[in-house]
Amino acid sequence: MTLQNSAAPKPLRVLHIIDKLGTSGSSIHGVTMALAWWIPRFDSDCFQFTVCSLRKPEAAGQTLEQAGVHPRYLSRGRFDPGTLFDLLALVRLERPHVLHLHGFGACNFGRLVSLLTGVPNIVHEHIVIPRQPLYQTAADLLLAPAVTKAIAISPQVHEYMVKQRRINPARIITLFYGLPFEEFVAPDPQTLQAAREALGIAGQEQVVTMVGRLDTQKGQIYFIRAASLILRELPDTRFLIVGDGPDLDMLQEAARREGVAGRVIFTGFRRDIPVLLSLTNVFAIPSLREGGPITLFEALSARRPVVATPTGLIPEVIRDGENGFLVPISDEHALAQRVLTLLRDPELAHTMGARGWEIGRRYDVRYAVQRLGELYRELAANCPPYSITN
Repeated sequence: MTLQNSAAPKPLRVLHIIDKLGTSGSSIHGVTMALAWWIPRFDSDCFQFTVCSLRKPEAAGQTLEQAGVHPRYLSRGRFDPGTLFDLLALVRLERPHVLHLHGFGACNFGRLVSLLTGVPNIVHEHIVIPRQPLYQTAADLLLAPAVTKAIAISPQVHEYMVKQRRINPARIITLFYGLPFEEFVAPDPQTLQAAREALGIAGQEQVVTMVGRLDTQKGQIYFIRAASLILRELPDTRFLIVGDGPDLDMLQEAARREGVAGRVIFTGFRRDIPVLLSLTNVFAIPSLREGGPITLFEALSARRPVVATPTGLIPEVIRDGENGFLVPISDEHALAQRVLTLLRDPELAHTMGARGWEIGRRYDVRYAVQRLGELYRELAANCPPYSITN
C-alpha cells in the first residue's frame, strides 16, 4: 500500500479505533459516550467519521447507533494478529486522514498501521493504570516513536503517558471530553415523582447517589460503608448505586453485611441519569483512581453538590468547600461526614450546586469538538495521505 499526497481534504476523514465499546462487564464506558457526543456535533460537510471496535458487537453500540454513528466490529481477540490485516483493509477502504486510537490494543495495532501507511495517529489515554501490563510497557517502548499526537484527559493522565507510556511530552495535549450540558434538562414533576415511586423512595427521604461501573476502582465499597455511618445520624436517607459491572454480587453482600441492604438501591445500568440526579440531594464519587469522570460533570450540570476523592481531573474542578468537598481516598468516615454536612444544610448544598454548575459549564463538549477539529486539520495538513492506491 502506498499513500499519495494531494490538496487539502474535504471532507476530512477520521477513523476512531477502540478496543471495545463497554468495559469490565458494564454496558458502556466514557469513551463510547464521548464519541456519541462528539461526532454529531462536527460539520458533516467538513468531517466524516468511522468508528471501529476490535471486538464483537455489544449492547453499548446502541448508544452510537442512536447518535447516528454505525460502528464496525472486527470481532477479534485481544492479541489476534489478524487485527492488523483487518485494520489495513479498513484503511484501504475508508481512506482516513487521521487514526484516533483508544485503548491498549487499538493504540498498538493502530500505531503499526500508521507506520505501514503513513496515516497520522492520535493516541488518546483516558485513565491512569497503576500496574500497566508488562506486554504494554514493551509495546510502548517500541512504538512510542510512532505517536504523531497524543491526548490526555487530565494532568494526572498526562504524567502517566510520559512516565509509563513513554510518549514525548511535546506531543501530548490535555483535553477533557466535554459534556453536552444542553441535553441535561431537569425532568418535569410528574416524571420525577414517577421515578421516586418506581425506586420506592418516600417523599421525605433524602437521596445520596453515585454513578459508575461496579468495579473496585470506583470505590463503591466505601460508599456502602459510609452509608452505614450516615444512617446512624439520618435514618431517612436512601442511597442509589447506579451502574452495572463485575462487582455487583460482592457489593450487594457488603450492603447486607453492613446492615444497609434495605436503604441502598442498586439500579443497574440506566439511561435516565438526569432524572436520577434530579431526585438526588448529594452526589458522591469515592473513586480510587480516575481520569476525568463524566459523572462528575453530569452532577454539576444538575446543580448537585459533589463529595469526591482528589483523583484525576476531579481536584481541578471541585474546589474544596466552594462547589463541593474533597475527601481522602478509601476513607468512608470523611466521606460520611461531608455528606452529612450537606444533608443537614440544604442551603449550603444549594449554594455549592449552583457554583458547581458555573464551573462545569467551562467543560462544555463544544470546546472539545472545536479543539479536536483543529487537531485533525493540523495532522491532515502535516501528513496528508489523501489518496491511497495499491
